[in-house]
Amino acid sequence: MSSSAISAPAARPRVHRAWWVLVACCLMYGGAVGVIGNSAGIYLHPVSEEMGWPLASLNVYLTIVSLVMTATLPVAGWVLPRVKLQWVLAAALTVACATYAGSALFTTLTHWYIAGAVLGVCYAFLLYIPVPLVVNNWFRRRNGLAIGIAAAFASLVAAFANPIGGALIESVGWRQTRVVMGVAAWLLAVPITVALIRLRPEQLGLRPYGAQGEAPPAPSAAQAASTAAENRAGIARAVRSLPFWCTVVLAGLFAFAASMLQQAPSHASAVGLDATTGAAGVSAVMVGGILAKLVLGQLHDKIGILGATLVSTALGALGPVVVMASGANATGFLIGCFLFGGGYAGLVVIPPLTVRHFFGTANYSRLYSWVTVALGLFSAAAPIGYARIYDVTGSFNGAWTAALSAYVLIAVLMGVALGYERRHGSFATLSTQGAHP
Repeated sequence: MSSSAISAPAARPRVHRAWWVLVACCLMYGGAVGVIGNSAGIYLHPVSEEMGWPLASLNVYLTIVSLVMTATLPVAGWVLPRVKLQWVLAAALTVACATYAGSALFTTLTHWYIAGAVLGVCYAFLLYIPVPLVVNNWFRRRNGLAIGIAAAFASLVAAFANPIGGALIESVGWRQTRVVMGVAAWLLAVPITVALIRLRPEQLGLRPYGAQGEAPPAPSAAQAASTAAENRAGIARAVRSLPFWCTVVLAGLFAFAASMLQQAPSHASAVGLDATTGAAGVSAVMVGGILAKLVLGQLHDKIGILGATLVSTALGALGPVVVMASGANATGFLIGCFLFGGGYAGLVVIPPLTVRHFFGTANYSRLYSWVTVALGLFSAAAPIGYARIYDVTGSFNGAWTAALSAYVLIAVLMGVALGYERRHGSFATLSTQGAHP
């Protein structure tokens, strides 16, 4: 056989740039959420003990973070799609990491409260909106899996960052630990954010993953103005719709129910379990959440938003049932917490995918920013509500029941919104970069 008859091996397909963007989103999220955002709790006791402050006074710092972030989220939703995203994210990350590390020099509660306001503004640009925004622009297919991977990665980083930070506090003190962790978060997140994250694949002459054909030409000025007018009309129509308000409330209920995570150690103590088991309950929720984030994303891609929501809410409701039925049985408590992780995972997976399902990607950041306001408000109300239930009843069973009820109501709201969509048609108005899969 002649050499010319031997066909050359087929070229291996290149990895779509969307997957490298997802890697960058994971690392950005890991630095912002996994290292900076989710490590706040390990400092409360050592800082208040060294400075002689009541723990409640230092906790006001965290309240300020949440309130300022909630107030700033609509601004972030308007700004992020209109700027060079990678530079805004890098700036917000740099300020957040510098503030986090700079707290090593703080000597008064006022310093912490000012830092809380600064971090709240930064978190509005980092925590809820950018990853779903970028993923929805870059992935026409498998966007649920991509969001699940990013969320799971942040939880995985937090699972390592907290014990490492706790060990550093024991060995070198909380001040040096803040510096080390702040620098580590910056190195993890900022360089790759600048190098790889872009708002849309069309900026690089590419199509989203799962879209067909070549990238469309840039729109003319007249076309851009027409599209902007259509988008404003689409936003107005969306916010007047029943699915939008169902989405807002179900997102808030996810935040309310997920906040029960923080009460797991107190419940363990109340039923006679030791502190180690109570802490293990939190870890069980986190492990269940990491696995569920991946599963829920894939379920969304395969069977749609309703199936993913029902699985998440079923696990979120089943977990409290098992916890309450287990009483002082440690094994049952841990199994219930693990199952509850499936509902906990829904907090960062279901709401962004719900907004995309009902309203598409054209106005995604504006609409989702208003949904995230509900996340912040319900998160702030949940600890107070759960503590009040315990004070009145002397048990956390009422609080677990409230979380369970929230998951049931989420499933009902999703059914109502989808029923409205079937009767009145879809509100989804995708950007010109591709059709809805």
